[in-house]
Amino acid sequence: MADYRIETVRTGYRNWTARNDRGAEVRMAAADDADAQPSFTPVELLLAAMGGCGGLVVDRTARAVDHEDLRIVVEGVSGPEDDGRVGRIRVSYEFDLPDDNPKAAEVFARGVRLTHEQFCTVSRTVEHGARVEAILPDGTVGFEG
Repeated sequence: MADYRIETVRTGYRNWTARNDRGAEVRMAAADDADAQPSFTPVELLLAAMGGCGGLVVDRTARAVDHEDLRIVVEGVSGPEDDGRVGRIRVSYEFDLPDDNPKAAEVFARGVRLTHEQFCTVSRTVEHGARVEAILPDGTVGFEG
């Protein structure tokens, strides 16, 4: 059995909806398709997953620092040399460190480091890569890499 399972169904030309077993949905479409907005592109969802995973984990790893107003901004940058992949991902943790805690910056930095080194499945998978297997309707493997 899979650890994670998402069903993605076609809802129109270049318009897809992803659903999980708990009933949540998210729309995906091409950014240049005005008829399919509002939606996310698949790359935007990857970046959102990194921000969400980082936030969920940092809530535990940095709980000693008040970070109620934390905003996580994830940016992906690609160049021609990246051959159709996102070349660099920057995750920025933005909030005002509390003045009443002199160790807040150190504690929060440790929490972020632990988040990405040990606990955030999404960023660790992106950093280290995962094997991809595409199974065709007849059950055969159409791609493996």
